[in-house]
Amino acid sequence: MHFLLTVLRRRPSQAALLGAALLLQCLLVFRAFGLLLTEPGQHLLVSGFDGMKNYFTFQAYVQQPAAYGMRWFGMMNYPFGDYIFYTDNTPLLAWLVRLWSRYVSDVSPWGIDIYHVLLLAGMLLSTGLLVAILRRILHYWGLIVVFSVVLPWLNPQLGRLLMGHFNLSYSWVILLAIWGLMRLYDRAEAGQPIGRLVAGLTTAFTLISFVHLYYLPQLALLTAAFFALWLLPNGRWRQQPLLLMSTVLTLAPMLLSVGFVRLVDAYYSLRLTTPTGFNTPAWKLQALALIQPYAYQTTHFIFEPTKPVSEESQAYLGAFALFGLVVALIGWVFRRALVRQWWRSWGQLPQQRLLLLLGVASLAGFFASVGTVYEVEDGQFTWHNYLSVFFYLHKITGAAAHFRTVARFCWPFFWMVNLLVVAGLDYWLRIGRWTARWVVVVALVLLALIDMRDTIKHYRHSILPNPLTNVQAQPELAPLLASLRPHDYQAILPVPFYHVGSEDMDLTLDDDNRHSLHSYQLALRTNLPLMATKLSRTPPVHAKLLRSVFDSAGPAPELRRQLVANGKPVLVLYDQSYYDGTDSLAARQTNPYARQLVEAGASFPTNQHLTLLAQSGKLHLYRWDVR
Repeated sequence: MHFLLTVLRRRPSQAALLGAALLLQCLLVFRAFGLLLTEPGQHLLVSGFDGMKNYFTFQAYVQQPAAYGMRWFGMMNYPFGDYIFYTDNTPLLAWLVRLWSRYVSDVSPWGIDIYHVLLLAGMLLSTGLLVAILRRILHYWGLIVVFSVVLPWLNPQLGRLLMGHFNLSYSWVILLAIWGLMRLYDRAEAGQPIGRLVAGLTTAFTLISFVHLYYLPQLALLTAAFFALWLLPNGRWRQQPLLLMSTVLTLAPMLLSVGFVRLVDAYYSLRLTTPTGFNTPAWKLQALALIQPYAYQTTHFIFEPTKPVSEESQAYLGAFALFGLVVALIGWVFRRALVRQWWRSWGQLPQQRLLLLLGVASLAGFFASVGTVYEVEDGQFTWHNYLSVFFYLHKITGAAAHFRTVARFCWPFFWMVNLLVVAGLDYWLRIGRWTARWVVVVALVLLALIDMRDTIKHYRHSILPNPLTNVQAQPELAPLLASLRPHDYQAILPVPFYHVGSEDMDLTLDDDNRHSLHSYQLALRTNLPLMATKLSRTPPVHAKLLRSVFDSAGPAPELRRQLVANGKPVLVLYDQSYYDGTDSLAARQTNPYARQLVEAGASFPTNQHLTLLAQSGKLHLYRWDVR
């Protein structure tokens, strides 16, 4: 044991630690997602819902006609289109891939494969950041390597890959903020200049907002809470340079990104100011989610809820962290004096204060994640959450409701709980005298490894066939495209129609997976835009105008003028199965306006005198000469 202790205490160089951790992580990523890399174009992570749409918007943006430019997404919501900020396709990365494809080498046929590489590279970036963070707070290099590899597999953001929320899976975003705040703290406490570091972090945070907008308030809340805890109690806020730098890092990314969007977005005044759905229970963190393992995990905590939490609420802390906290509690109960002594000695270390500052700062996100109103005991009691920043922001501006899925704000809390437990165990190994502590720590590490093994196994068996861009998986489209000349048409109108993303529930008509997939496939094969929409925060007026296509009098005059001015007919993709009793899409609609819109599609070919071009089973392709 003494030999093992001596070996583990030797600290390899940062390059050696980083190289070892990245090598291990590469092997594990390949184990879980290897099919995405070795069989390009054949597999996807998600085959429906938001995931399929996000795949489509990424691929469609990369391959859309050059005339659309770089800031514009013209492949949905035709003829209005929309800006790339509202596609939910990781705009910053999509923009870079399109830029490369247009000016360096055309990679548009492999858009989705590149997207997969970028997603998986995020795992490696998280590992690299964890090495830098853990080197700052841990003594034993073995723990650094193990947890820089393991934790990216356990964090709740990874689950977004199979939910289809791909751009929310980047755990490196939160880790970058934690690493940046640690560096900032170290330099300021050492009396070193921090201007360049703040400028770099401000730039990074601003760019990250164009990966997904939710990262912007997450990082702002974490940094604001950290600076408040650091600077207010000891009067450091009176130091003007430090106060200025903290203000810049907290507010500048939000002002810069929002200002840029408003400057570019000509539709901004048309968008819904206050979206509906704020405080929806399924979008708030259910506290029991912290102790509820994911369905694929074999290790269970001492107790857990029997009712599954909502998809958005998944935030399991992991067996390692939970049982580590149990060990700490047992020590506090049975060896209280020793634990107090340990705590006091740990408190003398600079990294302990820094970790506690970050840990308490992460509580700001945790309290925001449970919503402003929280029901207890199945609604028998209501807790008004005055600790949530949204309790106050929502009273000041209705725009705060744009971040209505507040459960996502708990992600920094996951990281800080796990980092604190790892740091505590590392310190216990250093100063403890109880030989069996090594057995306890090894057992806890094994729990983390088992959770990681279960996760890798789950993802390895979750890879799906690719029906979106793999032509061999689209036999029903072949008869429709056999004699079609896409350049003779201006757009594709799917019937039944769908329009998602205006944030006005009365104007929302959710798509049916099978039908929207057919429309995506046809759009990518022809490079024609869809008149249907599945974006985010599109102007409600666009939804109203597009819905008018199915009015008895036909399209609204404004829309009709635009369609006629193009001079080309519209392709209509009509699925008869929704109107012959095969599929009950209309009956499934709870919104009467949505049901009317679906039902109106039945007579659309007759009312608008469409010309049948081709048929494949229940799929019909019509020509619509708009007059």
